[in-house]
Amino acid sequence: MIYPLKTLQTYRRIKRYRVVIFTLLKYGFGDIVDRLDLMSMVRKRRPPGNVQPRTMGPTAQRFREALEELGPTFVKLGQLLSTRPDILPESFILELEKLQDDVPSFPFSEVVEVFREEFDKSPEEIFVEIDHEPTASGSMAQVHKARLPDGTLVAVKIQRPGIVSLIDTDLSILMEIATLMERHIPELNWINPVALVQHFAASITRETDFISEFNAAKQFYNNFADDPTVVIPRVFRKYSSEKILVMDFIEGIKISDLEAIADSNLDRKTLARNGAHLILKEIFKHQFFHGDPHPGNLFALDNNRIAAIDFGIVGYLDDRTTRLLGRIFAGVIKKDIDSIVSSLEKMRILPSHVDMTAFRFDLQSFLDRYYGSTISEVDLDDIIRDSLRIVRNHQIVLPANLATIGRMLVLSTGIARKLDPDFDMLEETRPYIKNLISSQFDARNISREAFSMADDYYSIFRYLPGNLKSILNKLKKGETTINLRHQGIDRMIREIDRSSNRLSFSMIVAALIVGSSLIINMDKGPTVYGFAAFGLGGYLIAGILGLWLVISILRSGRI
Repeated sequence: MIYPLKTLQTYRRIKRYRVVIFTLLKYGFGDIVDRLDLMSMVRKRRPPGNVQPRTMGPTAQRFREALEELGPTFVKLGQLLSTRPDILPESFILELEKLQDDVPSFPFSEVVEVFREEFDKSPEEIFVEIDHEPTASGSMAQVHKARLPDGTLVAVKIQRPGIVSLIDTDLSILMEIATLMERHIPELNWINPVALVQHFAASITRETDFISEFNAAKQFYNNFADDPTVVIPRVFRKYSSEKILVMDFIEGIKISDLEAIADSNLDRKTLARNGAHLILKEIFKHQFFHGDPHPGNLFALDNNRIAAIDFGIVGYLDDRTTRLLGRIFAGVIKKDIDSIVSSLEKMRILPSHVDMTAFRFDLQSFLDRYYGSTISEVDLDDIIRDSLRIVRNHQIVLPANLATIGRMLVLSTGIARKLDPDFDMLEETRPYIKNLISSQFDARNISREAFSMADDYYSIFRYLPGNLKSILNKLKKGETTINLRHQGIDRMIREIDRSSNRLSFSMIVAALIVGSSLIINMDKGPTVYGFAAFGLGGYLIAGILGLWLVISILRSGRI
């Protein structure tokens, strides 16, 4: 029998929903399943008997293990969350950094199928030679070493078959869960779960489009073309498509492989400095950086050069944000709280719920701690962690690009210090921050900002009369409406409904017991062992119903 495509998609989605729900139950997150009423989303309302909740072990560890078991989409979500120290505590960040998306490779026969779909040719018809065994395999793709007709050694990245369909299904489930979180767990609304999933969806969708990665890699190559300390692999458009990406093969030592670096003729201090400047140039000079900061993306080459790979996820800093960052740094140096707060407000970072008095007090304490200290007396890690602690304490969600930058600086500092224990990241960062601050007084930036402000004020005054007239007309006609949104009331209604049902059930059981007692005392009708049969029957029914009610209460975990 052939089923319609839509029916099959619905079946696969429900099946996947069950996997997600039962995995959450397995790792001890039943309270989340219950609060979101996720069991109502699937037809099977009870987990299989082999699902034994795990309540042992730290919550962060169980969360990481659940994501790993759920597969590629959720692993990528965890990796994204590991770059968000503004919304997750450090224990979760450290645990999520352990996430690995290494999975068994898919057979070369499937590689051939992808090539035939994309180019209508087999790999052997395109390359002079290609290794049938992959050099690396991940959840999204795997890489094979090959050689172009001109002799160039290349890495061929092939998208894993079926991954796009799985990601689409998982994203729809994640979006529904995020919507339910905003509705039923109002204490998490400050992180804006729906917006977080939307950002993740855009990021992972971009990662599955290798043309986007091709364009990003090309921009990185152009940005560092004149830098002798950095190597960015070339990409080859002729051999690339949405599912295949061909680039120079990088033969080097992973920057995290300290033993191999120690056995080489490389200078670890120079490598640390070159690696740090690669990150700093990405952020402060080019305003275009890795969106997935990871030591596995950096390699050490001869002459102490640093090679960067994997440009599937990237981040940007627009000119306006860069200028405001400069103002924040200037405000920190001058200890000007008003300038810092004003810049944060212009960046739309401070939400309405922030207690400005408490926030300004914490900000003042932060500046007092570091103000007047020399560079040798402070640590960039401490500065970033202290600032993120203020952000979390006041439930402030940073823009994704700024959160990623903070994480990049922390990670790059850690990598550099493993290479060179005496490395001072703050000292290396100082000239970049100095240039960023001095650019605030550049005539071109001042004129550009003045023009932008003039344009904003012009737009306000131009459309103000019309907007006021429209508002007054609606008020006059009684067409103005006020939208109210309740938060958490659905859960309260369900709890009241559940409690009232149990209360009604208890009253029925009590009525059966009282009625049966009266019948037995009347001593009329058929008897069993000298007792009224109807009375005994009532006791039996009341006992069964009472036992069922007790089991239901115990299974709910709330007595």
